[in-house]
Amino acid sequence: MQAARVGLIGLGFMGSAVGRRLIERGFPLTVFDIAEEAVARMGELGAARARSAREVAAATDVVLTVLPDGPDVEAAVLGPDGVLAGAHSGTIVVECSTIDPVVSDRVGRAVRSAGFRMLDAAIGRLPIHAEKGQLVFMVGAHPEDLKAVRPILEALSSEIFHCGGPTLGITMKLINNLLAHTVMAASSEALVLGAKAGLAPEVMLRVLTSTAADNAALHSSIPQQVLTADYRPGFKSALAHKDMGLAQGMAARLGVPLFTMAPIRQLTSAIASQGKGDLSAAVIATVLESLAGVSLAKQPKAPGDK
Repeated sequence: MQAARVGLIGLGFMGSAVGRRLIERGFPLTVFDIAEEAVARMGELGAARARSAREVAAATDVVLTVLPDGPDVEAAVLGPDGVLAGAHSGTIVVECSTIDPVVSDRVGRAVRSAGFRMLDAAIGRLPIHAEKGQLVFMVGAHPEDLKAVRPILEALSSEIFHCGGPTLGITMKLINNLLAHTVMAASSEALVLGAKAGLAPEVMLRVLTSTAADNAALHSSIPQQVLTADYRPGFKSALAHKDMGLAQGMAARLGVPLFTMAPIRQLTSAIASQGKGDLSAAVIATVLESLAGVSLAKQPKAPGDK
């Protein structure tokens, strides 16, 4: 059976990785991004290049959007040169961006009112996982809509969670990110305290990963980035700051207090104020290190040290 024609709007770190994987898996791909150089790079890999979201929709059956925030999604889908302007019978929009569920609902209603289909398929994990087909999708969709695009999502992922109807996928993503960033901050804070008390970070990691304190950050972001002071982005701190704000906004609308998680956004605000928004979200550890006057990063040995 011939693979569906796929459109991809948004070619940042994640969008580009998604595009490369789709090309590798044999999907005819048409791409658009406001950054022409990103479109050109995908063209070199075999993607058809479009000049607008409208052209992407006109040339494809399923359109994936992987964009930074809600206003970008609204412009790409509902704008005068957007997806709806080029949509045709059978067009399905798969919204993969991390945005406010209120915006996702508004865009989805507009798409469905125009006679087309849309689902939210929020992405978990990093671009490196996209390239290996190991993403996690949190999907909010009518069952028949998920069934229609499942082969595309399966090409990109190792797990697909159907969280419920429209907007419940992105809602799950915000809850996931809220907890993940909180765990990262709490783990960093604990390690900073231990370092200040004289414990070696490597010793603490061996202990913490062997007890009930274990968590994913202790196996990935902390040893790979914090302990090496290598904060090249896979997931930017600025996006973490945005996601924390969206999650807290959702909690406020629903009247749910966030006693332990709300303060973490102040740490991401501090990162933003220091101009580190383009670095990895793990850079949150540097704020805590600075306040405590310690460093968790391995120090280079001086000449003559054993």
